Amino acid sequence: MKILLVRPPVPKHTIGLKNVMICEPLELEYVAAGLEGHDVQIMDMILEKGFTKRLRSFSPDVICTSCYISGVNEVIKLCRKAKIWNREVKTIVGGVHASRCAEDFADPAIDCIVLGDGTSQISTIVEALGEDKALLSVPGLALPVGPNKVLKTKGKAYMPNADTLPLPRRDLVAHLQHRYYYIFHRPVATMKTAWGCWYKCNFCFTWRITDGHPYARSPESIVEELEQIEAEDVYIVDDIFLIKSSRLNKLAALIRERGIKKKYLVYARADYIAENEDIIADWAELGLSAVFIGLEATTNPELDSMDKECSVDLNEKSIAVCRKYGVDVYGSLIPGPDYTEQEWKNLFAFIERNKLYYVNISPLTPMPGTLIWDLYKDRITVPREAHGLWDLSHMLIETKMPLKQYYRWLLKTYMRTMLDISRADRYALRTRPPVWSFRYFRIWKGMIKIMFQFLTAHRHHTPRELAKAMYKGEPVPGLDYRDWASIASTLETEEWTVQEKVQNAAFS
Repeated sequence: MKILLVRPPVPKHTIGLKNVMICEPLELEYVAAGLEGHDVQIMDMILEKGFTKRLRSFSPDVICTSCYISGVNEVIKLCRKAKIWNREVKTIVGGVHASRCAEDFADPAIDCIVLGDGTSQISTIVEALGEDKALLSVPGLALPVGPNKVLKTKGKAYMPNADTLPLPRRDLVAHLQHRYYYIFHRPVATMKTAWGCWYKCNFCFTWRITDGHPYARSPESIVEELEQIEAEDVYIVDDIFLIKSSRLNKLAALIRERGIKKKYLVYARADYIAENEDIIADWAELGLSAVFIGLEATTNPELDSMDKECSVDLNEKSIAVCRKYGVDVYGSLIPGPDYTEQEWKNLFAFIERNKLYYVNISPLTPMPGTLIWDLYKDRITVPREAHGLWDLSHMLIETKMPLKQYYRWLLKTYMRTMLDISRADRYALRTRPPVWSFRYFRIWKGMIKIMFQFLTAHRHHTPRELAKAMYKGEPVPGLDYRDWASIASTLETEEWTVQEKVQNAAFS
């Protein structure tokens, strides 16, 4: 079969990251690896245009796509366009948001939604697409039956042993590799060595996607992939990479043994870094250039309210340890909806005191599927269907200060932190090029674009802009939901387990 894997474009209202980073579509590269024997292409619509033209030239039998919550409407638009082009083309949707909130993708133009790891399921799904009963027999799927309504097939574990997965098909985006970057890391390859998380922060659904069970690859498997990556900079996108010392020590030994020379960007918890200085020292020597740390907050009560199992003292110690060994810290901070001017001032004081230059400031967002969703859902001010605003940059909860003022304080904090050249000279370590270089100018250009987005972000909350953000594209004429329940009722119950679950989106 001809199979087109598509990464959707960034929605109009979504703020930011594409202006300072565009990484390869790793999830689609993994899915492609599970489609041996098929004619597969990847189309990255963050960088490529002409979806309809590609449909005509490639003429796929199946289209697969995935996204985070902010891309839901873009995915639906793509599937609708595909069905308008050819009613017989099959459409499959997956990804982390689909795993937790499949009902958001309930549209007649979508044939099935994958609830788990797509790499290990995709070949079975593609084979079953030609026969309704066969598709119903595939575990771990959701089938659209109405608006915000899906029928789920028999459940299954999220994924198999991580070492059994094939290596991602980077060759399918080799022509775009020079355009993938993360801030000053260019070109950069992305890599995944673990799925899920060992911790249970209430604002995050990563651990819930895998039902609280993390899956990790062996050091031998990781080294095998590292040897095949051409880029010098490797962005390991695990939610936590620096976590198990025995695994890290063995991996470090194998990297040295095989003479692999890379620069690494990884995620870690503050408490692990603070309590394992020897690991940071060893990996800094090995090529660790930057660590993403979920600092989240500047007070212990805030951290406790997130079930973070960490403290401000450990946060600050972890930053000091990284600086000691020349490792840049990319700090994540989550201001709450009740912030006043004083809290914003305290936040910048924390940034300045700890000599942070790279920060990601994401207003608290109660994602559907997280533990805090029920706590905040009655304070949500943006319709869930306005998916482009659910980007971890827009404030979606009723705020104590006026919304426009809230965004201005957020922007002011960013500008004081990252647009101050003197701070760049004093605090950025391994990853920053000379301030007056073209590479630096290119990132400044991206940051200025983000600045203007934040200046007008409050306008995205108007009824007119929300209506635009909720647009899913033109419906497919004459296309309606399949009557999967009737098809399921004809099957023998002892062989087929199908359940219907309605999860209506919460709208304000």
